[in-house]
Amino acid sequence: MAVKKTLVPWSSAKPAPVVMISGGESVLVRMAKDRIVSAARKKDPEEIEFDAAAYQSGELAMAASPSLFSSAKLIIVDSVEKCSEDFLSDALAYLDEPNDDAVVLLMHAGGNRGAKLVKKIDAAGFPRIDAAVLKNESDRAKFAQSRFKAAKRRIDEAGMAALMSALGSDLAELNAGVDQLIEDTEGTITAQTVDQYYGGRVEATGFKVADAAVAGDAKNALSLLRHALSTGSDPVPLVAAVAMKLRGMAKVQGFAGSSGELASELKMAPWQVDRARREVRRWNEVALGQSLIAAAEADEAVKGGGRDPVYAVEWFVSEVSRLARVR
Repeated sequence: MAVKKTLVPWSSAKPAPVVMISGGESVLVRMAKDRIVSAARKKDPEEIEFDAAAYQSGELAMAASPSLFSSAKLIIVDSVEKCSEDFLSDALAYLDEPNDDAVVLLMHAGGNRGAKLVKKIDAAGFPRIDAAVLKNESDRAKFAQSRFKAAKRRIDEAGMAALMSALGSDLAELNAGVDQLIEDTEGTITAQTVDQYYGGRVEATGFKVADAAVAGDAKNALSLLRHALSTGSDPVPLVAAVAMKLRGMAKVQGFAGSSGELASELKMAPWQVDRARREVRRWNEVALGQSLIAAAEADEAVKGGGRDPVYAVEWFVSEVSRLARVR
């Protein structure tokens, strides 16, 4: 039997007789669970929770059966990825005759445990909610864009770039930042708006240093760098921010096609492709290669391979600023 693909995004999560949230991205897990639970509660169900790892035989059937209190049931099962053999056996049997008045929500954080159950859920056509960890910045940017779109708010390209620079490495922080911008601001969200809230972040500071360095503005780059260092920023993320910008420029160099096409191929957001293309036009190809070598040397130096991490990051920023002016 061909397995029906039932994996759906968190934003489409809704109750079903059996529904599984698959993945370990805590933000997506929470948001999908909240959608399902809040919708299921409209029927005023009896609510039952248990842990699949500590499950005792017969608990699922008993929980899902109609009772004197309510015919509607909401059953939340945590830690399915650590489930006992008793739970696995009972859950597989339950899928053959689920109670249509119940919502059985299974939480599976990932891994091979329970794979037989996942396969049977797919074969039966029950939904699985995709809550896999968002490993790259492009996916996290798409998540943020979807949140703004759902709230009917617009963030311009520069605003999104600033937001990702400040909060883009951590989905929980990014999600909280989106919430704050939606609630506390009006109109189009711009880079200036984002900077008012998050301009002091270490990540944001690092990307400001990177912007100035790749533009060849040594004076501004070093001024920003020294301010960051004086306020406690670590040299490691500062080097990483400049190196990331250089790698993005190297990725797009020589490629033709639309930003959308390249974004998919290069695992970048379209706005990242457009920005990297604009920046790399000012660069000599040999100089860009030399800057990537300098990035590798600086990375090693600030991670213990050199005597003075502060000197290493200052040298690196100066070198990138110099190479940016080579024609």
